[in-house]
Amino acid sequence: MTGTAMPLSGHAKVATRDVSQAADQVGRIFCAHRLTPLDRAQTFSAVHNSRRFPGGSINYVAYGGDVEIDPGCLERFFLLQVPLRGGADISCGRGITETRPGRAASLLSPTRPAQMRWHASCGQLILMLDRAPLERTIAAYLGTNVDEIVFDPLLRLDSEPGRSIAAQVSHLARLAAEPDDDRDHLLRQIGEAIGHTLLWQHGSNRRAALVGGPGQDVPEPSRIRAALEHIDAHLDQPLDHAALARHCGCSLRALQNAFKTHRGETLTEAVQTRRLALLRERLLSGAHGDSVTELIHACGFSHLGRAASAYRTAFGERPSDTLKHRR
Repeated sequence: MTGTAMPLSGHAKVATRDVSQAADQVGRIFCAHRLTPLDRAQTFSAVHNSRRFPGGSINYVAYGGDVEIDPGCLERFFLLQVPLRGGADISCGRGITETRPGRAASLLSPTRPAQMRWHASCGQLILMLDRAPLERTIAAYLGTNVDEIVFDPLLRLDSEPGRSIAAQVSHLARLAAEPDDDRDHLLRQIGEAIGHTLLWQHGSNRRAALVGGPGQDVPEPSRIRAALEHIDAHLDQPLDHAALARHCGCSLRALQNAFKTHRGETLTEAVQTRRLALLRERLLSGAHGDSVTELIHACGFSHLGRAASAYRTAFGERPSDTLKHRR
């Protein structure tokens, strides 16, 4: 994603040299903000490419010349900014977060005011995640209402989980850039996966509660059976873990603890095992002309490479081998 091609060029929304026009048009996609060029000797320009999907959007934004951006509080969403070229300094909370390609990204939280200085020719891949779904995820997991989530604004890209998250964001941008309008469910799944990674692996005011020891309310096996029945009935669809917990009448944390206690596997592992079994069944019985890619997506997987790798680990052959040797 660091090559010469501009990310998401097929989804251009803003391309202007007018400061007021840039602030207005970018503000329509994100939020109202003050945009100030800092060096009149430099030629100002703004580019914003954006693809919306349920729960958020993936964006590429670049400015020519040094600019200061003051959005205040974002209110409705989180903003993960991964620099591809140039750099930016983010003032959020007590200190300054310096971001540079391959070294550090920034993560803005809805309830904390921020100010940013983008250096000349800075271009960033930006993931916008709606606030409400992340707060619902934590509330379902903990079984209690959550009024706000505040992340550490610095995400290091030279260590985990930064490398993994940056790779997921790049993968999301590549998928979003392809000329296929029927990918909203895949983009949503990847966006949710990134949000979950941030919740469980990146610093925040909620992380201690999320990674604490098992709770007291471990559901009885009957609720696990209900969960498995629901999973089996919806394997070809994106699975909302919080909705699954509500369906079973317990908190998400309790359901996840139950899977570990009674089955020795995580909820995610249980879903993957069942999706892999469904994929094998369809590979063996599918009609001639079916492609591996179509079948993998039809079984609820959002990442082809990871699905193929997991399949090979589980069954000792590639999905394409199964399809080729079916009866």
